[in-house]
Amino acid sequence: MRSCDDCPSAKSCAGNNLHPVLKQVYDLYAQGLTNKFEILDALDDGSEELLERFNDRLSPDCWSKAALLAIAEVIEDMAADSAGDGALEEDVRAAVGRAKEAFERFPWQLSELVEQAPDLYQAVLEASPDTGFAERVSKRQMVKICKDVVYG
Repeated sequence: MRSCDDCPSAKSCAGNNLHPVLKQVYDLYAQGLTNKFEILDALDDGSEELLERFNDRLSPDCWSKAALLAIAEVIEDMAADSAGDGALEEDVRAAVGRAKEAFERFPWQLSELVEQAPDLYQAVLEASPDTGFAERVSKRQMVKICKDVVYG
């Protein structure tokens, strides 16, 4: 995944550090909170601190990286919870669609979802090596899911 241009290292990259904020945004959206300002008000203190800390270093690449990492975390959780019931691909499709809706009011580049779908797939594999995700969803399926959500 691309990192923002002014990040001195991956450790201090705004995208790496802000993905938990977007994960919380995703969770709030999934719980029915859809107004951007209500979501921002509902963020915990740690998330607000991160937004303030990295606000001056945010570029669209940072937001896109944070969004992709948040989506990878959501999919990782699904893969771990799924008992190989065969519905994982549809669950992933629903999660990616929900993320698109949840993050569309934030400054992320949706085109990154398609361009970096292979990186998203790799991030899921690295985050959840024991879930059998690769046996249930292929890289090609992940790319197709991302294309369908963006262009569908």
